[in-house]
Amino acid sequence: MGEFILGSRLSLLAALLLVTGVAGCASNGLVGRLSVAPSPYQRYSDSLRAANLHETALGRDWLLAGDTALVQALLVSTPFRETGYFPLDQPSAVAYRLELKRGRRLVVDAAFESTDAGRLFVDLFETSESGAPERVASLGEGSTLTFEVPRDGTYVLRVQPELLRSGRFTVLERTTASLPFPVSGLTARAVQSEFGAERDAGRRQHEGLDIFAARDTPVLAVTDGTAQSDTNGLGGNVVWLRDARHDRSFYYAHLERWAFDGTVAVRAGDVVGYIGNTGNARTTAPHLHFGIYQRGPIDPLPFLQADDAEPPASTGSLDRLGELVRVTPVRTPLRDGTGRSADTRRQLERNSIARVLGITASTLRVSLPDGTTGYIDNGGAIAARTAIRDQRLAAGSVLREGPLPGAPAIEVLAAETRASVLGRFNSFELVRLPSRAAAWVAIEPVAR
Repeated sequence: MGEFILGSRLSLLAALLLVTGVAGCASNGLVGRLSVAPSPYQRYSDSLRAANLHETALGRDWLLAGDTALVQALLVSTPFRETGYFPLDQPSAVAYRLELKRGRRLVVDAAFESTDAGRLFVDLFETSESGAPERVASLGEGSTLTFEVPRDGTYVLRVQPELLRSGRFTVLERTTASLPFPVSGLTARAVQSEFGAERDAGRRQHEGLDIFAARDTPVLAVTDGTAQSDTNGLGGNVVWLRDARHDRSFYYAHLERWAFDGTVAVRAGDVVGYIGNTGNARTTAPHLHFGIYQRGPIDPLPFLQADDAEPPASTGSLDRLGELVRVTPVRTPLRDGTGRSADTRRQLERNSIARVLGITASTLRVSLPDGTTGYIDNGGAIAARTAIRDQRLAAGSVLREGPLPGAPAIEVLAAETRASVLGRFNSFELVRLPSRAAAWVAIEPVAR
């Protein structure tokens, strides 16, 4: 696997320096102010520094890999499942970029299989246009991370093992409803009028959801709190439920009647009233108007929508993890995400070499010899074991560790030698010689 090491490390360093503008950045140099207690990752990186391991090449590379993963985060959407591989010969990390909605609960399950016992660090960051990513949650001692999304935005999930630990991991990401449904026996499919719809000929907007159900269907508290019954012209018989813990209020309107009088303490699931059409809903079918307020109205739908389905399992053989492959189509887009609408990081020519680092239901996550990562279609590559062709290398040909003119030389051929060409990258070919490991050789002489 040495043919990847030099190019990858140079590319990772260049990417990080481009973003930070400094050399030799400290651990978590890309990470902004922490909103939670120090994570297992932070404590571990602090222990590396305390032991002066951050001054070693391996220690620096491990810290660099974690920070750079945030820069190169790959775009995925929930539900998502990937089985990946962390190689032993190079510290590495992977990060996934997610667009999340306020009111959803992100659930991440992570598993790590390693020959030597080792920990897998899983950290969630919230990004912003003006500042560094801010860590908002971390995986503790268990295998599941749960996070209630406080606002719409872009979040990055980083996964990285301890130093000198290799192995296979699986990460499963999905979102669930963060509140129980407020009408007994129904789901979000009963919603017929959503947040923001025009009301009164456009003079105002709908500040909640209309959930239609049979008259007298029980209406339920969605959280523990204090409930207060009231009456007004628009809502008719209403209930306000105050959730002091999260500093928000829930509004139930058009009730046929209340389940209590005055102000009472309730628990999630308690009946607070019954479906009706009081107030300005007397000309419509019975329904509940349900609203959420926190310094203004909030769209309740993400809080109530059904949980994501279980993501499909990987369709490719997991034996491909860590495998060296070459792409087979004439042109293969290397995308920065799993979807076909994801941006293309570069176009790969036929026979380009890559290493498989992850497998999803339809894609392979690969790393190129220069350290660029991304996704290609699952069927777009084959193992680079068999030769494309045989070729004679002239005496004086330089075999190198990586596909770069400045990569360390393994050997200078003393005589013409026959080699098997396994693939290419840029102006270099990956060749296998008798009784030698694979190495890179320039297709054309490199100017000195």
